[in-house]
Amino acid sequence: MQSFHFKHTFLLSFFFICIFQHSDSERLTANNHVFLFDPPTLTVAVGDSTTTTIQLVTEQDESTNVSFVYGIDRSSSTDYIKPLKSVNFRRHSTPMQIVLQITGLRPGHLLVGCNATPIINNNLTERDFLRIDIARSKKLNHFINVVGWLYFAAWSCSFYPQIVLNIRRQSVVGLHFDFLALNLLGFFCYSVYNIAMYSWIDVQDSYRKSHPHGVIPVLINDVVFGLHGFIVTLITIFQCLFYERSTQRVSYITSILLFLSILFLTITTIITSVGRMDLLLLIYFYSYVKLIVSCIKYIPQIVLNYRRKSTEGWSIGNILLDFLGGILSLIQMFLLAINYNDWSSIFGSITKFGLGIISIGFDLIFIVQHYILYRNSKQHEDGYQVLDNNNEQQQQTTTTTSVNA
Repeated sequence: MQSFHFKHTFLLSFFFICIFQHSDSERLTANNHVFLFDPPTLTVAVGDSTTTTIQLVTEQDESTNVSFVYGIDRSSSTDYIKPLKSVNFRRHSTPMQIVLQITGLRPGHLLVGCNATPIINNNLTERDFLRIDIARSKKLNHFINVVGWLYFAAWSCSFYPQIVLNIRRQSVVGLHFDFLALNLLGFFCYSVYNIAMYSWIDVQDSYRKSHPHGVIPVLINDVVFGLHGFIVTLITIFQCLFYERSTQRVSYITSILLFLSILFLTITTIITSVGRMDLLLLIYFYSYVKLIVSCIKYIPQIVLNYRRKSTEGWSIGNILLDFLGGILSLIQMFLLAINYNDWSSIFGSITKFGLGIISIGFDLIFIVQHYILYRNSKQHEDGYQVLDNNNEQQQQTTTTTSVNA
């Protein structure tokens, strides 16, 4: 009972720490600004207009004139939006917000920065910018959002067909334990990466220093998806403890890989905790382990299906939903590239794109195994000795003939 109470206390403490850290991060960001845009990021379609506001954070002894520059090279002109007119903040005025009208001219992404006259000492940071996404079509943008929610739903639901199949069979024979072990490690690392990027102030500050004009690459749905995958994988592992599993176990090779991965993450975490390594680099290490796991986790199951000449015990529903989610994810990537004229979002992030292709490739192998190669396979109770139905009938016929003779 004490252990139960301690566990829940720890989880609640961790939750509130994350919230406080996130709030402090927002407050620190505001304190490091000279100008604040609200909202700091917006989307507008070509030919349409929208508004944002700019505010001078600190009072000045004299009037301040602000002109706008565009892009990373801070050019004085742009053809992505209608150029913005200069604005003026009166001296000793109470904090005031000036409305800026943004009109999209051609699809793409644009950063709008500030030049202040007179120069406001050296406090003007690279964070004082407005990020604008100019879409080719507002309707296409809505459709892209729908596709995003669809693939999120497909991937989230893909965990459950295997759980339901295990319950119906009261057995996990045919489900490779290596896949579960690797999947658990992968989602653990993915969750650490997402939680750190989303809520840890030190990680966010390090990321912004490395990518001054970048956006934190993790949203709340990424955090939820990672934790959801970790919990559901744990549930599937618990099923393996109670249901029929024959002689199945985690292989020696996978056990060694898991040990080395955990040892590597433990050592690097300790090194980081004593200040010998950057925290952001540690979080990247967790993401690299996740990427490696994603590339190899399906291989043991494919080999097991091949040896058994069957996919019995391995849910094809899991694969079909994963395949659907992967296809929708790629469709969304291409639609985003078309709508914002930004093909670098695909080919500039070859890791994400490549992992999507690899995942779909594994799904296709499972589909071929289930519906073409082993669709007539039948298992014995041990789950490993396999006879095709036709071969079994031929053997029975031969046995009957021999007895009659």
